[in-house]
Amino acid sequence: MPSLPVYDMKKDKVGSIELSDSVFAAEVRPHLLNDAVRAQIAWKHENKTANSLTRSEVQASGKKIYRQKGTGQARHGDIKAPIFVGGGKAHGPRPRRVIHKINKKAMRGALISALSMNQKQDRLFIVDKLELKKLSTKDAGNCLKTFGLDKALIVMSQEGENEKNFVQSVRNLNGVKCLRPEGINVFDLLKFRNLVISKSAVQKITERLSHV
Repeated sequence: MPSLPVYDMKKDKVGSIELSDSVFAAEVRPHLLNDAVRAQIAWKHENKTANSLTRSEVQASGKKIYRQKGTGQARHGDIKAPIFVGGGKAHGPRPRRVIHKINKKAMRGALISALSMNQKQDRLFIVDKLELKKLSTKDAGNCLKTFGLDKALIVMSQEGENEKNFVQSVRNLNGVKCLRPEGINVFDLLKFRNLVISKSAVQKITERLSHV
């Protein structure tokens, strides 16, 4: 069972925490990570229903706009050609459905693999509390700089006024994203090089992923 130090926002050690082997020290399974990321990307495309009209779908006159020869212009059949304003769109967006299924057990295994990989590569930081008494992007940024981080995924419960102040303060920081424990996903865990989790969020994540 791995034991990690727990820091305050100034990176002073205030204790330690025993992490669950089944969640933070499990075997990393690359094939599950791959399946989970592909599924998440497919979900992003699932509701894209942009549909441009092709030449055959545009409602306009089909009459030949001018005679075939003798005008000195290019030959055209009707006004619905893509080069005319209001004509059909050539190679425009069409509705599509990208499907990549993954079951709950595999997704759970992928989350555990991503968390375990962060822990094994020393890219996981446990912070006792992430709070600010007032909104301050500068103070939130200084907290991350104290840990030597400029880009990170932050996972915290976001309960209470002070925690909400911290969440709102980091929104203006480039390369920083804040999630609730129930919102963690494989795509973001792999996208961000470093992971900062509050102590309360660790407990919620452990409870969620330890449940079979």
